Amino acid sequence: MVSAVSLVRAKSAHEPTRRSIQERLSALMQKEIDFIPNATFEVSKFQPISPASDAFSGNDSIDSLPCELPAHLARLCSADLLTREDESVLFRQMNFYKFLASEHRSSLDILDPDPQTLDSIEFMLGQARSIRDHIIQANLRLVMSIVKKFVTPSQSFDELFSEGTVTLMQAVEKFDFDRGFRFSTYAYRSISRTAYQFVALAREEEARMVRDADEWAFGQCDEPQISSISDRLLNGLRELTTTMLNSLDRRERFIIRSRFALGSHHRVRTFQDLANKLGVSKERVRQIEARAVGKLQALAKDCDLDSLRLLETN
Repeated sequence: MVSAVSLVRAKSAHEPTRRSIQERLSALMQKEIDFIPNATFEVSKFQPISPASDAFSGNDSIDSLPCELPAHLARLCSADLLTREDESVLFRQMNFYKFLASEHRSSLDILDPDPQTLDSIEFMLGQARSIRDHIIQANLRLVMSIVKKFVTPSQSFDELFSEGTVTLMQAVEKFDFDRGFRFSTYAYRSISRTAYQFVALAREEEARMVRDADEWAFGQCDEPQISSISDRLLNGLRELTTTMLNSLDRRERFIIRSRFALGSHHRVRTFQDLANKLGVSKERVRQIEARAVGKLQALAKDCDLDSLRLLETN
């Protein structure tokens, strides 16, 4: 005879546990489902589509890409460009899936959620992500064509491409597909503005770094040990400090100055402050600081301090 315990175990092996359902419900209730509303959206008109539909088709060939393009960028930019009709279908379907997910989530019974409804919501959000990712990949070549115009000796292509890609992702979420103009027009303006601001802020940061070099290296000018230093030694230290700081990238300089209250930074900033400012985790800020300190220590070992001592004695 099969015991009651055996029956319960057999049943639980084929059905989701109460805990797993509640965990899924909690995750869905905390998720932000943002979409562009449209008058044509109705739950009754829902017809699922597959990511393998015509709008996702294409040979994803890299034959048409520039031959000098690095392999990793060629792979990122291998998706076919979207036509106006493709854009209309994809943006409408992506936002419709998110609209449906939001509607179904609002109908959930918090105390006794239906597992099938949870499945449906997770499926809809997954489909929306798939469509979004396809739109993003199909427009990476646009990002590349814009940011390469802003590359400077201080701002690398990879940095600008990363910033431009983040802006592209934000543009996909905000684009109103029913206004009649192409997404590429909307994205072009957003990405160009981001690239310009990125370069302008970097130049401002570099200029501020040069102005603050004296404070960083020498402290207050009225300190006795500073006043006794010869002008030639002072200039030599200034040049050495500037060279060392210039070896760091923009984020490293910002973190070092903030963490050690250098220059215009009059108080030490915490890892959390910097994480919020840069949009990264505290651990990432800590890693960047360690990398920057390592660079400065390595440079300090290679400095020609003997030549500075000669300046002081002459």
